[in-house]
This record gives sequence, structure tokens and C-alpha cells, in this order.
Amino acid sequence: MTTTIYNVAYPNPSLDPLDRLCRCRVGSETDWMDLLSQLYDDYPKHTEDLKRATLWKAIDLKLEKADVYNVSTQKVYDWIHNKDEGAMLPRGDPLVEYFPDGPHDQSLEQVDIVVVTPEIVKAMERGVAGELRYIMARERMSRIIKRAPSPSKGVKSTAAVMETVCGPGGPRYGRPSDRFGPPTALFSGPLAFLKYDLEHLESFAPDRVTLNSAFELVAIATDFFDEEGKREEALKPILQELLAGKNQPTADNAPKPDGVWFEGPFACLITQLKDDPGHGGDPFLQGLLVYGKTITQEEYTPYLKQSNVPVILLAIAGNRLVVSTAVFTDAIYADKLLSTRLQFGFYASDNVLHVARVFMAINGSMRRLRDLYKDLVGVPCPSPPRAVLWPNPTADPPEFTEILPKLEFFCKVNHIDGAELPVIDEDNEQHAMYLARMEIETSTQVVFVKFAVKYHEDAHRLLANQDSPLAPALYFCARVIGDMYMVVMEYITKSRGQSIDPYSSIDGSPPPQPVPAVVRRDVCKGLDLLHERDLVFGDLRETNLLYLAEDGGRVLFVDFDGVGRDGMDRYSPCLDPAAGLGVARGQVMEKAHDRRNLERLMERLSS
Repeated sequence: MTTTIYNVAYPNPSLDPLDRLCRCRVGSETDWMDLLSQLYDDYPKHTEDLKRATLWKAIDLKLEKADVYNVSTQKVYDWIHNKDEGAMLPRGDPLVEYFPDGPHDQSLEQVDIVVVTPEIVKAMERGVAGELRYIMARERMSRIIKRAPSPSKGVKSTAAVMETVCGPGGPRYGRPSDRFGPPTALFSGPLAFLKYDLEHLESFAPDRVTLNSAFELVAIATDFFDEEGKREEALKPILQELLAGKNQPTADNAPKPDGVWFEGPFACLITQLKDDPGHGGDPFLQGLLVYGKTITQEEYTPYLKQSNVPVILLAIAGNRLVVSTAVFTDAIYADKLLSTRLQFGFYASDNVLHVARVFMAINGSMRRLRDLYKDLVGVPCPSPPRAVLWPNPTADPPEFTEILPKLEFFCKVNHIDGAELPVIDEDNEQHAMYLARMEIETSTQVVFVKFAVKYHEDAHRLLANQDSPLAPALYFCARVIGDMYMVVMEYITKSRGQSIDPYSSIDGSPPPQPVPAVVRRDVCKGLDLLHERDLVFGDLRETNLLYLAEDGGRVLFVDFDGVGRDGMDRYSPCLDPAAGLGVARGQVMEKAHDRRNLERLMERLSS
């Protein structure tokens, strides 16, 4: 029996890029069933979905295999969306009837048949192609991290630290000043609980065993040793007593930290020990680099689309203990949560009790990490794999988490114009502003979600609740762990409104020209409402005002981070002098400042 080979595109987003193209060898008489049978064999985890598949004859659909992940997937989705209904291949009909001249030249990446399943249709509806670009960028970052120098070399000198940290795969932990991101607590429940527990240590009552081990840890940490190895040898059994589970050896080709506690293939906690601060490098940074090398090991590969692999880092240098956390989203981000001295002295009892409580908090978080990783092992990658990149906030206090709205995050926005970001670039790593889908009344809507250290909810609601709103609708505002407010508001699309800053557009398209009279009318009304309640807006400039051309034009206030009380609150000590607000860092806020900044704004609009 003669056989025919067809190029088949199966654009399921949970598959690796090159697995979305296959060549099916079919018989001339039973070709339909042969093709389905081969698909079942090639994609055994997708059999049930493939049983409901439809096949479509592809016309003018050529893919570049090397670029299939971020471009061709979108090409296929566009083709499916615009397909001719007459191109469907009826189930059971011989394929040869629809390919009388045979399939395309096999040397080309020209698709003959497109497989469409319910899962693919759902993925298209959710805008998965854009999310795949994020995943692709994350995998590229993983390869960069893998090529970095070893952790010990990365901390051996100032020059080595600079090269490691400032390189493209370097961790984001606040050094240098622009290498940071949102708190790790926003992305992991276990890490959020650790931060919360470390801030509420008084709730822990250590048992006698934990207190004895904490005492021994302090005694060893305050002592001096001739060699660093002797200190490590003395500390490791005490840490084994204090930390739940067992310190396990790493694989032969894996980095060798001073201690690592695993759950399956996943590192829950990594320890790094130094004889004294500055001797042999920073143990926190070395532990963070070990984490980076660990997550690029082959054992982690199947799970990088399913988890942001949270970890606890424990660093001891002399008698200094540092507790940190890290996650891997688009890059590695880390936070130092606690730094304390291990010492006796006049306050020995309090110090030992404090250390015991710290390890109880760590163990609580480790248990949560173990549960997380136990649930992960062996679970198929979700379609689409999105949770690895986006926040998963925990309410502050945690028992209020159920009140948080159910949000399906799907992208970050550009800090300049609020537009969707195709990938997260360095200019947008620092902020925490996202788009998400949320059920509002009876429909799913796209909302703007912002995590802010300060936010004046009352001021926002005051302006948003006017008959003619002066701010986007505010759906939710509450504290979350990470010392942040989670603010969920109406998303004003770029087609509806843009910043009145003429330089706010990054794509070259000019924003709508604001009518000065409309700007003055709405801004004056908004300031009057705030000032009647002795509130100062505090940051009145173009970037914080949206101009909507609809209904003859109107203006919305969009940033309430800087609102404060007249004559009482102060401007930020990090205020940017280039903002042109006419005030100094730390200056007391006054209503008159808003009025003067309104006049400056009007002068700029009129020039």
C-alpha cells in the first residue's frame, strides 16, 4: 500500500515549540484514521482532546520552524480565526480527495493540515499567543543563567560580583539600584506566609528541643574557628536539628551549596555559610547564585512552565543570620526578609528565643513549599502555562485572602503609556502593574491591577463616584503581604484614552490633543473635591491624567499613590526633581502646590 506524508500543525500551547509541527505518514485508503492514530501516538496526553478534533486543509500557511514559538503560533491562530469553512476535512473522507495533487513539497515548512481541538479554541479566546512570548523569554533567560560563572567565582571579588549581577542573567535584588522588582511575596503563598510570620514572631512558642538547638546555634556562631570548614562542620548538625526534613546531597553535576533541603527534585531551602562577613564573598549572594544554577538543572526543565520555583535562602556569616526568599519569573528576583545577630550578652534569653522563633517561621514556610511541590510532581503542564509569571497575592492578614477578587493575570503593562507589553523588558521590571481578567457582574472584563506601597483609596473613590467620573472605576483596594496595596480598577484602553503627555506614546502614534478648557474644567473640579476634604493630590502632571476624547472630551485622574493630608503629610524623600512639581523632597504637602502645578500644566499645554 502506498503512503503519503502530510505536514500537520497542532498548535497546542502546552507543547514545546518544535512539537507543534509533525509529519504524518498515512495510507492511501485509510488515511483519515491513520492520521488520527499517529496523532494519538505522538501526543498521548492529548488523546481525549484530539478525539474531538477537526481537521482543516491549510492554504498559504507557511511556518518558520525556528520561530514557531512566538510568531508561527500566532500565524496559525490567525489562520484558524480567518479560515474558510469550506476547508474543513469531513471525518472519514479520504484525504486524497482534498489533495488530488498530493501534499506540499516536504522540503518546505508549508502546512498541509491544521488540527483544531476545543483546547486550542479556548487558548485562542484567552489570547495565549501573547502569553507564549513571555514563556519563550523566560526559557531564554534560563539558558543565560545556566551559562553564568559558578556561584563561588561569582562572589570572589568586587569585579566578579559586578560582572555576575549586572549581566543579563544576573539576579534582581536591589543592587545596583535599578535591578529590583515586585516583592517575592506577591508571587508565592509560602513565601508570603514566611514574610508575615517573621513580622509576627511573638505568635510562636518554641518547644524545649528548638530552644536548645537555637542556643547551640548562637554559641557556635559567636565562636571563632581556625578554618571555615570547621565552622561549617559544627553548624551543619545544628541546622539539621532546627530545619524540618533532611539536608540532602545534590546531583553530581549540580552546584554544591553548604546545605539544601529538597522536596522531590525541588530545592525548598538553600544554606550558605561563611566564617565571617566578607571572607570568601557574600553568602546571601552566593546562595542566590546557587539557586539560579539549581533551577537550570535538567530535573527542573519539565516544571519551569508550571511554577516560579520559590525558595528560601539562609545565609550565615560569622554571627550574622540573613533570611531571604527568591522566585524565578521573567528573571530571578530576591528579597532579604530578616537580618539578625546571633549573640548572647545582656539580652541572651531574648536573643535565643528570637532565633528559635525565626526557625519555627522558616519551618512553617518549608512545609507549605513541600506541599506545593508534592502537588506539582507528575502533573501535566497546564494550557496555557501562565501562573509562573504573574502575581498570586496573599491578603494581609492571611485569613482575609478569600476576600481577594479572583483575577486571571495575563500581561504586564508599559509604565509609560499603560499598553500591553509583548515581553517584560528591563525598563518595566521594577513596577507592579498588570492586566487581568475578572468577573464583574455577569461578564468577564479586563481590569488594571496595580500593587503600590501607598494608595489613597478614599481619594480615588471620591473622584470615581462622581456622576461624570473623574477617575477610573475602583473595583477593589486592600493590603496584601509584601507591604503593598492591591488596587483593581477599570482599564482604559489606548483607543479610549491616553495620557495628555505628548511624549507618552512609545509607538510613535500621537495621543489625542487635549482641549485646554476641558483639562482645566475637570482638573479644577477634581482638585476642589479633594481640597474640600483637606487632601492634596501631590503629583499633578501630564502622566497622571488621562484624556478621553469621547463625549466632547474629559479628563481622569489615574494615580493616587501620592495623595496626602494638607499641612500634615510630606512629599516622598525619593521625589524626582525632574518631575517639575516645584516642591522639595520631604516637604510638607499643601493645597497651594496643586494649584501652582495646575497652572504649570496649563502653560505647557498652551505652549
